[in-house]
Amino acid sequence: MAESDILNPTRAWWRDINDNPNPSYGTPRRTSNNNALVRTRLGAPYTRETLNQGFGFEFYFIDRPWTTMLRLQHFYQQFKGGYFTYVDWDGGGRHHVGRFTTAPNATQTANGKYTVQSLVFEEVPGARMLQYPADFFNWSRTINIVDDFLNPAVSGYPALSTTPAWVAQLNPAYVPAAMRVGTNPAAYEFYNSGPAVGDYAQIQYIGWGFQMQFRADNTFGQVVVYVDGVAAIAIDLGNLAQLTGSGYPTMPTGMTFAGGLLTHTHMPLDMHRVKVMANGAAPSHGGVGCIFPPVKVIV
Repeated sequence: MAESDILNPTRAWWRDINDNPNPSYGTPRRTSNNNALVRTRLGAPYTRETLNQGFGFEFYFIDRPWTTMLRLQHFYQQFKGGYFTYVDWDGGGRHHVGRFTTAPNATQTANGKYTVQSLVFEEVPGARMLQYPADFFNWSRTINIVDDFLNPAVSGYPALSTTPAWVAQLNPAYVPAAMRVGTNPAAYEFYNSGPAVGDYAQIQYIGWGFQMQFRADNTFGQVVVYVDGVAAIAIDLGNLAQLTGSGYPTMPTGMTFAGGLLTHTHMPLDMHRVKVMANGAAPSHGGVGCIFPPVKVIV
């Protein structure tokens, strides 16, 4: 049931239904619009994410056998209250989990031939997946620490009133150095020079998994990264080592950490929160500083 039921498990001819189970060419692929655009009377407009919808497809099955019509009818009826998997074989083999939101009304076009038009499939937020999207090269966007107007795009919270404020600063490790200029949003990181335990910075986004590239510095301390409110990993930012053992979290399924690159792919479509919380002095160097780098997210 659910994600293990695949509408089109093969991209070729399938003997079980005497047909190719994939939709006919001409199927629109809809990218959801989760943003609300606010136009101010004065100043630049801005957007805010207000929905957690995913992709939608409008399938066409042209001149197909009755066995295919029965399969479409089964998936429509069986998963009205659940979801199944559709594989976009021509779109990199990406899995999409959702359900039909319109009925597969078949029209007989010739002897033994039937056509279904405008059969809408929509992804379901929070649904498990057999294969979570992990192609950060083709399917991602980067949430920079500042927007194109150089306004902070990350929220920083102090645990104490005396805690130094989080500030957006140019990343001194940014390569190439010629691009490390104040007008390049990608060159910034969020920084706190002396956080108290519990200080944190956080972003929220709509999508799937994420990546964060941390850098080492002997003035940095240890941090705990939270995903959707749950502690996922503790990191010594002095030497980019994962902290393990009693009192430290265990990485969840789908998360890896190597060379400062934190990757988490085992995440369904939803609104997600990524938080970096200061956790005291680093065992390696004794520093306490804390950074929040840009976040690359699957969309």
